[in-house]
Amino acid sequence: MALDVTVLGNDGEPLPGALVAYMGTAYTAEALPAEAVVDQRNRRFVPHISLVAPGAAVSFPNSDDTRHHVYSFSEGNAFEIKLYRSNDAPPVIFETPGVVTLGCNIHDNMKAYVVVANGRPQALADSDGLARLPWLPSGVPVTLTIWHPQLGESMAFQLKAQETTQGRVSLTLPVAWTDPQQVKSVSELESLLKRFSRDAK
Repeated sequence: MALDVTVLGNDGEPLPGALVAYMGTAYTAEALPAEAVVDQRNRRFVPHISLVAPGAAVSFPNSDDTRHHVYSFSEGNAFEIKLYRSNDAPPVIFETPGVVTLGCNIHDNMKAYVVVANGRPQALADSDGLARLPWLPSGVPVTLTIWHPQLGESMAFQLKAQETTQGRVSLTLPVAWTDPQQVKSVSELESLLKRFSRDAK
């Protein structure tokens, strides 16, 4: 049966983008997208986090009027798309399972993630913090792990048999959601410049 997992931050609010994974041995994994699109709009990556199958082709169209320079140094999936506009860039193939961290060499606030699945049931939490894991064993204890960019390392959660029988559970992480791609204000930039000037003396 499916298990609905609601992921909350330590402020009680939903934590979108959390990756929930089942760590047991008995499962049927759901087919994941072999193609995905990570757009660039208003100097942000959209969506912020994507979940794809190994070998997926991910396109990076640029819907902004300015150029972007997308890259990743993540092991096994490193790539670079130099300054470009519109849909000039060919798709990037991601073969190696794991988390791929994306950035833009021109705009430091832009950061996103492509999660290449490892074959186990995995699901991303939506804007309400809800992630649905299909075809998990019911009525037995299970172990889930949850990853989120603000968390750093994954956290493990042991679910009781009663919780898997009910088909839904809420789990809380020790972080609260913040806008990961917020552009720094002029005052923040001025403060950073002043600090840099002091350190340089």
